[in-house]
Amino acid sequence: MVLYADAHMHTSPQGLGALEVGKRFRSAGGWFAALVMLPPWHYLDEFKPSLEYYEKALKVFLSECEKLRSTGLRVVCLAGFHPAEVDKLVSRGLTPEQVLELAEAVLRLEEELCRKGVLQGIGEIGRQHYKTSPERFAIAETIMIRALEIARDNDCIVHLHLENAGPATARTVDRIVRLVKIDRRRILFHHASVRVAREATMLGYTATIPGKLEALRRAFSELSPGFMVESDYIDDPHRPCVSVCPWDMVRFQGELLERGEVDEELLVKVNIDNIVEFYRVEPP
Repeated sequence: MVLYADAHMHTSPQGLGALEVGKRFRSAGGWFAALVMLPPWHYLDEFKPSLEYYEKALKVFLSECEKLRSTGLRVVCLAGFHPAEVDKLVSRGLTPEQVLELAEAVLRLEEELCRKGVLQGIGEIGRQHYKTSPERFAIAETIMIRALEIARDNDCIVHLHLENAGPATARTVDRIVRLVKIDRRRILFHHASVRVAREATMLGYTATIPGKLEALRRAFSELSPGFMVESDYIDDPHRPCVSVCPWDMVRFQGELLERGEVDEELLVKVNIDNIVEFYRVEPP
């Protein structure tokens, strides 16, 4: 039986929570999950633009990490500063300088957790994939560069949240990575389109494809096997299975296997070999 990995997922105590998500994923055939912190308002009731608020949210997230591990899944945990946080902070009246100051403080906190081995990486960080102002885009990219510097200095993995502009997305990031001088093998293009994933993997990066049926079908037929699959499940009771539930992602891959649209060797490569190599975890 093929075992399945979720290369980028979220849980929240305001949703099913890590215990229930982990149990359901395990029972479907899951063996590994990369758990990524959501923006802090997914963990605490009232958003407050302060470092203390972020510290409290991080504690809730780290508790989710431990609960997910307790289900028997192999788990790595990442925390970052999502581009959506930039937009929310600016809309709350913070100046660009204040947003950058808060982001720097949060990243320093996450850096210390990476050094201690509590976190295994930084993410999500990056650029908005939706309409926003040039000012907010510039702030988000500045934060991304700072996070890459921290990851470089601490040998952390990074999950990038980016627009889907095909080669332009991959090539601009590649230029930044070269300037920062971080090992590209530690960089993941999260929730990538086939166009972005194709260019990113050609340049030596790793990409994750959302585990929706049509996206999987395209990825398995059009891409070289240098990618991984993610649910990007956000565990929001108001938007269940957005973008896809981890257990449904497993079911879709099984259906493609049964139909002969993907072979078992490729599924093992994507769900085990690539996971072991990128995340530096023991195989199942």
